[in-house]
Amino acid sequence: MRKKIWTTIKREWPVALSLVIVLVVWQFISQTGIIRSFLLPPPTQIVHVFLTSRVNWLSNTLITLTEILEGFAFGVLAGIGLAVVIALSPLAKKMIMPYIVITQVLPMVAIAPIIYIILGFDNTSRVVLVTLISFFPIVIGTVTGLTDVDQNLIYLMRSLGAGNAKIFFKVRLPNSLPHMFNGLRVGITGATIGAIIAEFVSSNAGLGFLITTSLTNFDTALSYVAIVILTFLGLFLYGAVELAGRLLMPWLRRS
Repeated sequence: MRKKIWTTIKREWPVALSLVIVLVVWQFISQTGIIRSFLLPPPTQIVHVFLTSRVNWLSNTLITLTEILEGFAFGVLAGIGLAVVIALSPLAKKMIMPYIVITQVLPMVAIAPIIYIILGFDNTSRVVLVTLISFFPIVIGTVTGLTDVDQNLIYLMRSLGAGNAKIFFKVRLPNSLPHMFNGLRVGITGATIGAIIAEFVSSNAGLGFLITTSLTNFDTALSYVAIVILTFLGLFLYGAVELAGRLLMPWLRRS
């Protein structure tokens, strides 16, 4: 255990050192007035606001987290489902891919009000926005993994009498996992962004709501607290996807 802890420290100390340097420089810039503290509150003030404000940070964080997870879950289901259809059917690829691309080239901030008008100003619209932003990289990554397969393996499986279903589960699906998880990593960050965009447009709770209301009231320190919490939340979710990938793909584990 001591050896593992020491190895982790040796591997991660540059990250910790860079974080300390950033915080020290940030504090110095704010306190000396290089950038006015009204625009860039020092870390000490952000911590003070977090500890003393009457905002229920846990409740608002859980609201945003729920939107992220629900939208991401639907994004995963839609992304992987569409990827399988596209990978197995060239005709479906020609018919579906243009519409998938259209959902991404349209700016979400522009179509968000339309979604709210159609579906209503409630949690459903926010989840739909998160899904639309998160599912595209999952589709692309999974399709790449399912189609970019060594054809010699497929010929070998067919020579052994394997059918399409067995080839899919024994060759195509395992081959797609690294690409799929690349898409999932991008997708979870997109889901986090999507939840905040959705709360910017219309919400009465959540971290995005706190950011907009605090900036409207010129309370920049409060908005920075929400941004910091959102940053840690995004890092946690990204790390969770990374951990899931390592557990499902032990052959790709790095030392």
